[in-house]
Amino acid sequence: MREQILHDLANVYPVSPEQEARSLNVPAIDVLLEVFMLKAMGPGAEHRQPHPPSPEQRAAQEQNRLAEEMLFRGEEETAPATEPISPSNVFFSDSAYRSKRPCPVVEISSNLSGAGKTELLYYLVALSILPRAIGEIPVDGQNAAVVFIDADDRFDAERLRTIARAIVRKSYGSMDREGSGEESDVSADDIEAILLSALKHVHVFRPESSSALLATLESLDEYLYDISRHYSASRPLQMIAIDSATAFIWLDRLRDEIARTEDIGRPQAEIERERELKLSFFVSDLYAELVKQLKRLQSRFGSAVVFTSTVPEARPAKNSTEYTGPPGPFDQPSSRTPALRPALPAPWGTFPILRLVVQRDTVWPFPPTMSAHDARSEASMRQSVVLQGKFSAWVNAWGREEWPRRVVDGISYTGGSFPFYVKASGVEIPLPE
Repeated sequence: MREQILHDLANVYPVSPEQEARSLNVPAIDVLLEVFMLKAMGPGAEHRQPHPPSPEQRAAQEQNRLAEEMLFRGEEETAPATEPISPSNVFFSDSAYRSKRPCPVVEISSNLSGAGKTELLYYLVALSILPRAIGEIPVDGQNAAVVFIDADDRFDAERLRTIARAIVRKSYGSMDREGSGEESDVSADDIEAILLSALKHVHVFRPESSSALLATLESLDEYLYDISRHYSASRPLQMIAIDSATAFIWLDRLRDEIARTEDIGRPQAEIERERELKLSFFVSDLYAELVKQLKRLQSRFGSAVVFTSTVPEARPAKNSTEYTGPPGPFDQPSSRTPALRPALPAPWGTFPILRLVVQRDTVWPFPPTMSAHDARSEASMRQSVVLQGKFSAWVNAWGREEWPRRVVDGISYTGGSFPFYVKASGVEIPLPE
C-alpha cells in the first residue's frame, strides 16, 4: 500500500525547475558529465533533450514553493485548499522527465589514500546544501538536501563547514573584485548561522557492513518521507554521497569465499534454490541489489549518486600509455590518461556514468647529484608548490576502446581533466578555460 501511494504521488506532482538542471553545479565536472550522459542515453540522444518548462509552468511552480514554505513555517495558507504542495519537496518528484535523461552517477577513485577523493566529495556536498544567494550575493548553491553514507566512519562536519565557508567567502570576494559598490548587510555571524542551518540538511548514515548499507538504502525513502525526523521537507534531494563504496569490499569477498567453500560437494540445484530464496550469500547478488536500490532512489527523488572508491593498483587501458603521474604543462591529456580497473564487481563497475581518477600533483624529489647549495635555493620554490595543494582529476580511461566516437571527441575537446586545490581554508575548482 505504501509503495502504491508513493508511486501515485510521484506521478501527480511535477518536477521542479531546480531538479531539471541534472548537474552537480561544478562546470569542470558538468562538462565532462554531459559528454558521458549522451553515451548513457544511447545513439541520437543529442536530439532527444527535453524542452524547458514554459513561463506559466515556472510561475505555477514558484507559487507552489512559496505556499509550501508558508505551510512549514506554520503561517496561514492564503491560496485555495486545492493548491498542490511545492514540487521542490524531496518527497514529490516526477519520473517522466527522468525517463528521458538519466540522473548523474559519478565515481571518484584513486589507488592511494590522501588523493583528494573525500575533499572533492565534500565540495560537491557543500554546493548542494548552500543557498543560491545570501542577501544580494549569489553563492550558486543548490539549496537542497544530501544523504551522506559514511561507510569509512570518518565524516568530518567541521571540515565540511570550512569548505562551505570558503565557497561563501569566494563569492563575496568575487563581488568585491567586480566593484559593484553594493554593501551587504549580512554579518559574519549571519553567515555562520546560515552555514549551520545548511549543515542540518546533510543526513549522515554510518552502516557497518554492505548488508547494513543495503538495509539503509531500502529504508531511506521511508526516512525522507517522515517529516517529523528531519528539517529537509521543503528541499529537493540533490545527492546520495557514499564515502567510500569500497569500504567493505574485502570483508564481502572473504564472506563470499567462505560461502563458496561451504557449497563444495552440494548439489547445484540446491545451491541455486537457496540463492533464489536469498538464503545464502553471493557477493554479486549483494552488489546487484545495492545498485538496484540506488537506481530506485534516483528514480523516485531525481538525485545524483556520487561515491568514492579506492583501487588497489593502477593498470594501463588498451591503446593507452601507462599512467606515469600527473600531466606536465606541455603534456597532451590523452597521452597520460590514468586507467584504473573498477574496484567493485559488476554491476557496480558499470554503474557510474562518469568515472574520475584523482591524485595530488607530484613534486619530484631532489636529484641525487644536486648540490646542497642548489637544493637550498630550490627548497622555497618546492615548498610554495606544496602549499598550493594542487590536485588533478582525469576521466578514467579504462574501457576507452569501447567508447563511442562522439565520447572520444568530446573528451578530446574538453581535455578530459581539471585541477582542483585543497587547502586548510577550503577547496577550490577553477572555471574551465
